[in-house]
Amino acid sequence: MVTMVRKPPGCPDQLSAAEAVQFLTPDLLEFLTDLYGAPASIAQGAVQLLPFGSRAVLLATGLVTIRSDGAGPEQGEILQFSDLAFEVMATAADDEIDEVAAQAAAIVAARLRG
Repeated sequence: MVTMVRKPPGCPDQLSAAEAVQFLTPDLLEFLTDLYGAPASIAQGAVQLLPFGSRAVLLATGLVTIRSDGAGPEQGEILQFSDLAFEVMATAADDEIDEVAAQAAAIVAARLRG
């Protein structure tokens, strides 16, 4: 469950990557981690396919912005990743790499003992 908290007065409007991560569900964080290193056009396309709630969280945290793609009824709005989103992706990917490396080290150590 994601809980939105009003920032106290005097806090910056934009969240840091560490703050933004706190508002993401594990599934959404994994989704962003999987997009790390993907071409921007692929990442932009993938975010359009997320369920409404996930897109709402990304908008509320400033990870995505809405870009209007014209004025006609056939023209839609496109979600576009912000620089903060790419920062969150990199941070999450680094954390996942550290976790996988620790698991690999534990497996190697267990095999050497046994």
